[in-house]
Amino acid sequence: MVELYANAKINLALEVMEEKDGYHQVNNIMIPISIYDKLTLEFDNDIYVADDKIENNICVKAAKEFISYFNINGGVKITLEKNIPMAAGLAGGSTDAAFVIKGLNELYNVNASIDELEKIAALIGSDVPFFIRNKAALCTNRGEIIHPFDFDTPKIKVYLIKPQIGLSTKAVYQNYIYDNISKLDKINNIKKALANNDLKLLKDNIFNDLNKSSLSISKELNNLYESLSKNHKVFISGSGPTMYILEPTDEELKLLEKELSNDIYHCLCYTI
Repeated sequence: MVELYANAKINLALEVMEEKDGYHQVNNIMIPISIYDKLTLEFDNDIYVADDKIENNICVKAAKEFISYFNINGGVKITLEKNIPMAAGLAGGSTDAAFVIKGLNELYNVNASIDELEKIAALIGSDVPFFIRNKAALCTNRGEIIHPFDFDTPKIKVYLIKPQIGLSTKAVYQNYIYDNISKLDKINNIKKALANNDLKLLKDNIFNDLNKSSLSISKELNNLYESLSKNHKVFISGSGPTMYILEPTDEELKLLEKELSNDIYHCLCYTI
């Protein structure tokens, strides 16, 4: 049996460019954060998630790809305890898939290389390879080519805010209009800010090309974003709807508790 804790991510930069072979090209800086799903993997003849309530669970797809790739004669029972909000822009499904791949590598003593694991992960989804190394990185092409940073990133408080709505990543991308403006300077500044633990430089350069599309799709998200932006510097992660605030002060945290209704998911976590 193998137990794993699959953590989420936030986007610090998301540059979305023209489409190629049906996928938008991206320059995407992601960093892991400390909220987790728990996965338990056990030997079995079949491949399945116990007590599964998620249709077409990505964990099963990941397990099938791994077992097929290495011609393994066996299966896996996956027990999944979800804590990461779904359809949130936090890559909850992608991290589960990646950790299934890493867990099977351990369970079956395959000793596959990082490159092999990333290759399998790329077959599952664009965000999945990021979680194989699971460290801050610039992700390019459709997001599956990982360029991990060669420095340690600082531990930063992250306050997550997610309204009850979910947004379709496909719909957000379909609604997106490319502005043909390079964001390379911002990307370089974000890397510099992380390397030097410069929070002001970081906050000044975080961007997300999908913001306008996400906010235009959901009136509820747009209203909450505008309301919070009056008192806080708010960012949207990925295709949304999760928003985040970096290093909130004690005063901000008290104010947020008053501003947010009970039906809005919110929690304080950290970059890892």
